[in-house]
Amino acid sequence: MIRTLTLSLISALLLSAGAPAAARGNRDQDNLREAAAQGQVIPLNKLIADVRSRPPYNDMTYLGGPQFDAGRMIYALKFMDGSQVVVVYVDARTGRIVGRKP
Repeated sequence: MIRTLTLSLISALLLSAGAPAAARGNRDQDNLREAAAQGQVIPLNKLIADVRSRPPYNDMTYLGGPQFDAGRMIYALKFMDGSQVVVVYVDARTGRIVGRKP
């Protein structure tokens, strides 16, 4: 009985610890959609298409799963170049490529 109660409490604590991060992620996405609707940022599908049309990325496979840094307003887009993953950092406001790894 005590073991079940302890496990239940631990589970509840772990689930509640993740809730603020999930809520913040939803809020970031909502803010991003609003900014795109107001023309403050370029829509993600347009950014991806633009980067995919530029050499050398036009010869690479886009892997999907973009990540967004709301503080810097930068997307990280992943591409596969042969056997190497290349991450391209794109400014969401201008569409300018601001970095790349590797």
